[in-house]
Amino acid sequence: MSPTLIFVHAEVVVVDPRNDSAERAFALTTPEAAVVVAAASTGPVGGCGHGMDWFLRRLGVHLLARLTDRPDRGITACLADTIAETAALHGARCDLAHEATPAASVVACRVQARELQYLVLGPGVVELHHNGGPTSRMTGPDGPLAAVRARPSIAAHAGTGTARLDTLTGASLTADATGRPGARITLTFRPVPGPSGPIPGRRRHERP
Repeated sequence: MSPTLIFVHAEVVVVDPRNDSAERAFALTTPEAAVVVAAASTGPVGGCGHGMDWFLRRLGVHLLARLTDRPDRGITACLADTIAETAALHGARCDLAHEATPAASVVACRVQARELQYLVLGPGVVELHHNGGPTSRMTGPDGPLAAVRARPSIAAHAGTGTARLDTLTGASLTADATGRPGARITLTFRPVPGPSGPIPGRRRHERP
C-alpha cells in the first residue's frame, strides 16, 4: 500500500491588520486541510454590523470544519455549504444584499484519497511544489464573481484542481487582501506509512 501524506509542517503568515482595519486576513490549518481568507475590498463594510474580522473568521472556521468533517462532499460543495452557514449567522438585522456587504477571497486545500484537492475564489494563488519538477500555479477567477459574499452559488465560480500526493513535496496558499498579500500558508508534506494490505475498495489480484 502506498504511503499517504500529511502536513508535517505548516508556516502561517498573516499581515498585521492593526494599522488598516479595511485589510484583514485569517488563516488556519489542520494535519489534513488548510484555509486562507482575506478581505476582498478596501471600502467600509455596509449592511452588516458584525464587521470584516467577524466575517473572515466565521468563514474560515466553518470551511475548515467542512473540509475535514465531510469527505463525502466535494471541495466546491463544502465552500457553498460554508457560505450558507455563515450567511445564516448574520441574522435579520444584516442586509446581505447591500453592495458593501463583507466580501472575501478564499484559498483552501485538503488531503483526500491520495490526492491534494485545492480551491481558489477571488484574489489568491495555490502553488504546488513537485518532486524534481517546476512549481505549478493556479489563480482565482477575475471579475464581479471573484469574491465570497452571501450567495452559496458563488462557489461554482471557484477555480479547483487536484494533484497526486506522491508527486508533491509541499504547497503554498496565498489569499490577497486588496492588492497585497493578506495571508499565506506554506505546507511541507511527509509520507506516512500505512498498514500493509490491499487498498480499501480494490480486490487483490492473485495468480491462479
